[in-house]
Amino acid sequence: MKLLKIYFDHLRMFKNGIFELDLFAADKVPAADESVTAIERPIYTNNVIAFAGINASGKSTALCLVELASRIVNGSPINGRGLPASFYSIFDGDATVRCLVWNEDRLYLIEAVLHSIDSTRATDVSGLKITDESVYRVSSMPLTKNSLGDWDQLLKNAKVLYQRGETVVTDDRQAWVVMVNDDQSVSAAAMYQDLGMRSTAVVLRETGFKLRQASAGLDCILKVFDSHIEHLEVLDTGRAFELKFKDEEPIVLSEEGLAEVLSSGTLRGMSLISRAMGVLNTGGYLLVDEIENHLNRQLVNVVIDLFASRNTNPHGGTLVFTTHYPQVLDHVHRKDNVFFLVRGEDDRSEVVKYSTRVRRIENKKSEVFASNYIKGTAPRYLDVKALKHHVESAVSHE
Repeated sequence: MKLLKIYFDHLRMFKNGIFELDLFAADKVPAADESVTAIERPIYTNNVIAFAGINASGKSTALCLVELASRIVNGSPINGRGLPASFYSIFDGDATVRCLVWNEDRLYLIEAVLHSIDSTRATDVSGLKITDESVYRVSSMPLTKNSLGDWDQLLKNAKVLYQRGETVVTDDRQAWVVMVNDDQSVSAAAMYQDLGMRSTAVVLRETGFKLRQASAGLDCILKVFDSHIEHLEVLDTGRAFELKFKDEEPIVLSEEGLAEVLSSGTLRGMSLISRAMGVLNTGGYLLVDEIENHLNRQLVNVVIDLFASRNTNPHGGTLVFTTHYPQVLDHVHRKDNVFFLVRGEDDRSEVVKYSTRVRRIENKKSEVFASNYIKGTAPRYLDVKALKHHVESAVSHE
């Protein structure tokens, strides 16, 4: 299952209340390009998606919206399980979400209405529920980049498969109705009924160090981040660890003790690669907020390269990450998979696809970002000048 396009409205922080994202390759795909996965020619999906922007520009929110869309098409609960509680307050009314999905050689469109649930003293729970939903199969149109870019055209060529709460009578006179909680989409069940098979995408969020069982090649992973480590053994399902450095005796540590002995970069790198392998083994999505945290640039490039090679990514897994540092973007060779989150004068964020603003291939993305060529990718000059003046006054005691 591959997400091709997502849409949300009624968002407080985005321009016109809308967040829209294409995950398919809009630019030309050379034959040697291994960072894409073929869907049906000429359509490919990008295996690496990058969100870049200054602080408070909406990068983490964009990542959460991708995760929310992924949960909807998977039929997973849309509340909790890693999404921050503050995320659910981003909508300023009932929101429409649309997801365009390629699943087992068929094109589907899911359209749902999300209603915010306010926390109360009685429940102390906030989140979202799905109040209305339709699942369509899109079939009577050519599969082109232009056609995929137009929601109205997609809906004109879409046939309703299932609407939330209705009973469907199939060709063999079997009646069926999907019974799901109000925080789960019926889309996965509807596609299952249409295909006669279940197809879901693994969605993992990188959330910090957790290692519960040993995996083949663990030492190989660790040595990339710390060459002095000789062996790490997981004991008692992650309650203890045996660690051996070169030319030293092995020591047994708790998880807390291991975190004190190993660097934060080694711990994060081990966690990140372990989760990446879970996605690379099957296909799916790995979502990473601030990929550069605790890692140097070369190690970040290693992670990106795993998703940009057919040898390590044969199933078309997708890495979606955010970054503060534009230099990371220079290692992402395509232009249609980099999105800048920028804030305008009204403080509303906008998603800007790099390839729509910069045509020349030889431009360094980091230079475009740092130069503020696309307005909103660098702090405003007057704000920086005011900060410098404030610090100057404070340290001179004026």
